[in-house]
Amino acid sequence: MSAVYRKRVFCADLVVGDTVEELFCVERVERRVARDERPYLRLRLVDRTGAVTAMVWDEVEKILGVLQEGGYARVRGAVEDFRGDLQLKVAGAEPWSDVVDPEDFLRRGPVPGEVSLAGIRELAGTLADPWMARLVRAFLDDREFAAAFAAAPAAKVNHHAYVGGLAEHTLSVMRLCASAAGHYGDLDRDLLIAGAFLHDIGKTVEIAVEPGFPYTEEGTLLGHIPLGYAMVRERIASIPGFPREIAVDLGHLVLSHQGELEWGSPVQPRTIEALVLHFVDNLDSKVATARTHLEGIDEGQGPYVRSLGRSLFRRAARQAILEPPARVGGGPDRGEPTLFDI
Repeated sequence: MSAVYRKRVFCADLVVGDTVEELFCVERVERRVARDERPYLRLRLVDRTGAVTAMVWDEVEKILGVLQEGGYARVRGAVEDFRGDLQLKVAGAEPWSDVVDPEDFLRRGPVPGEVSLAGIRELAGTLADPWMARLVRAFLDDREFAAAFAAAPAAKVNHHAYVGGLAEHTLSVMRLCASAAGHYGDLDRDLLIAGAFLHDIGKTVEIAVEPGFPYTEEGTLLGHIPLGYAMVRERIASIPGFPREIAVDLGHLVLSHQGELEWGSPVQPRTIEALVLHFVDNLDSKVATARTHLEGIDEGQGPYVRSLGRSLFRRAARQAILEPPARVGGGPDRGEPTLFDI
């Protein structure tokens, strides 16, 4: 039996100027043609610490023939800077079929999924509507579903793209929806919280919890919104007497949470609760994306983020002002007003 290969250099360790020869999981292989009609490959290589874009300009067809999406490859190359992002210029690559430790290639989030799931259970326990509470419990009390939900990523790339990411993202969206309901007062709090829990459950089927987080066959052909809607309808069908109106309203939140038809929603949000869920979901994903791309940057210019359509900037955290600034103008000794008296 072959010994298990242990990675020594991870994506997070890469520095401009490094020469690398290491094993990666090949998440994506794209064959492209440059403006001068020269063929090249654009690769996305991943491990447990993140991902790096790799470019192949030489021996394109040879290297293309040995790479397989979802497989492993030993890659040789040099780390370069490309518009503020690290990029690996590949000199060679060989397929890898020996034993690897999956933990070297499966990225995990900062919060275990089980911890986020406990927060979800707590917030779900505040649901006053008995029908929505029963529906949510039907999912959470299903051990197989709960385990899959706690492990799933929220996305392949852009936000919460790690084990436990879906539960972390869902809990955040549920809490934001609860806050929005309290702020506006006239919103259906239970509908928002239940809808926030249900909106992405299809991702438990859409994305495989494997290195690179590949889409499953169902995920590729159906997508998480139709999958999630079908899961909700199936659970509702198992609850005798479940009100049609609540089923329709929850279904609308699941189907419309992406916001626009061109973004993957079969329908646009038509209720206030659906609008709130869409914008809260979008907010949480955008904040997580920005945080990911600003990791390691204490202050100054960050990278250009394609999914956000802009480059980012981080201002260093301001120190708390322990003493007020010096008084301006008059003072108490003259009995005249100051800025602090106005």
